[in-house]
Amino acid sequence: MSGKILAIDVGTTNFKMGIFNEYLSLEAVYQQNYEVDIFDGEKAEIDPEIWWQQLILGCRSFGKKLAEVELVSFSVTTPGLVAMDENGKALTKAILFLDQRSHNQASEIRSKIGEERLLGWACNLPVSGGSSLSSILWIREKMPEVFARTHKFGHTNTFLIYRLTKKWAIDPSTTSITGLYDTKNNNLTWNSDFLKELYLSEDQLPELFQSYEAVGQVEYEVAASLGLPSSCKVLCGGNDAVLSAFSANINKPGDILHISGTCDIMMVCLDKPSGSAEYNIRSHILPGLWLTLFVLNTGGKSLEWFQSVFCSEMTNDQFYNDYMPFVIENRIGTEVPSYEPFLQGSRYSVQALKASFSGIDVNTTRDDFLLAMLKGNNLYMTSHLAEVSDKVELSRTIKLTGGAQNIRNMETVKRKWIGDYRFEYVDQSSLHGAAKLGKYYFENLNN
Repeated sequence: MSGKILAIDVGTTNFKMGIFNEYLSLEAVYQQNYEVDIFDGEKAEIDPEIWWQQLILGCRSFGKKLAEVELVSFSVTTPGLVAMDENGKALTKAILFLDQRSHNQASEIRSKIGEERLLGWACNLPVSGGSSLSSILWIREKMPEVFARTHKFGHTNTFLIYRLTKKWAIDPSTTSITGLYDTKNNNLTWNSDFLKELYLSEDQLPELFQSYEAVGQVEYEVAASLGLPSSCKVLCGGNDAVLSAFSANINKPGDILHISGTCDIMMVCLDKPSGSAEYNIRSHILPGLWLTLFVLNTGGKSLEWFQSVFCSEMTNDQFYNDYMPFVIENRIGTEVPSYEPFLQGSRYSVQALKASFSGIDVNTTRDDFLLAMLKGNNLYMTSHLAEVSDKVELSRTIKLTGGAQNIRNMETVKRKWIGDYRFEYVDQSSLHGAAKLGKYYFENLNN
């Protein structure tokens, strides 16, 4: 490896780009937040053109540094389902995992195909938002004119890769939970039986590539406009959570990663794809491995909600750096109300679950509500470790990452409600994972 890697991390609410050298040292970075459109607690989407415009702005910020880039690698929020015409133009906004509009379609899929067959081959059950198959059927029912015009349905990386290379692509780590991929065998094939039973055509789906495979080179005119070399290759890339795990060296059965970002994610590495109705299975970046994906849609987002409702007089700095650490340090041993942590529904239910507090009386304070939320969120995460403990011997170390883990005294919360583990904060990111994917390509596939 001698050339440099342009890693691009498209998050739910944040866009980040970095130029990495052969030692995976970050030499330049661009970052920008953006808003997700959420209406009535159901719709969660974003205009994918925002992603492309951020990519353009990031490239401009790097200037001549881009001349040394040999490879582009993506880490993306998933699914970010987009219906596109034959020129790659988005016909819809990108539907995000928080979307709650396709519960009926998820139920229909489970009924027609059967949960046992879905878990046997796709290793996942379709739900609203998190499963792009449900969203595809929702578009067919609610937006038939868009469905008829759709040349390809793709994910976040599909949209951006086509803009760069004019090639259609998608990878196993992002498409594992669509309900259409053969996740069990991870063999780069769509499930033709499921497609037939749901009256869908494989022609409307992109070509499958491993995350570490090069899809093609950047188109000459596109490269010239962005400042990239025309010889620059583009990897298919992968799901941001999976690349976070890859960055943190979660690569042995039983390894555990706990991510606290907009959503909370608990991941356990498996050497067999054991599906369940209670969590998702994603293909690992590395061959022969899978990762459980147990998601609380509103982890860090629930703290943002709490601040806006209960602590609106505080600045972000006061809330996260002063108030929260003080409450944890001084009140964590006290009795608190119960909290059901479904502010934005559940990935594992076809019903639109909602959050609730119980055990409240006139003496309940906002401190109690905050601790109840922290307790409920972490007990929910812990339930996943209990479920998978009979499938793999769990490591006694949990690697922690994500912005919320940096809040002072947060490890105290983990020890209190997750249990007797060794907690190790890892300085990793999905951006670094995308760069590491590029290094993997250079060392194993480039010729």
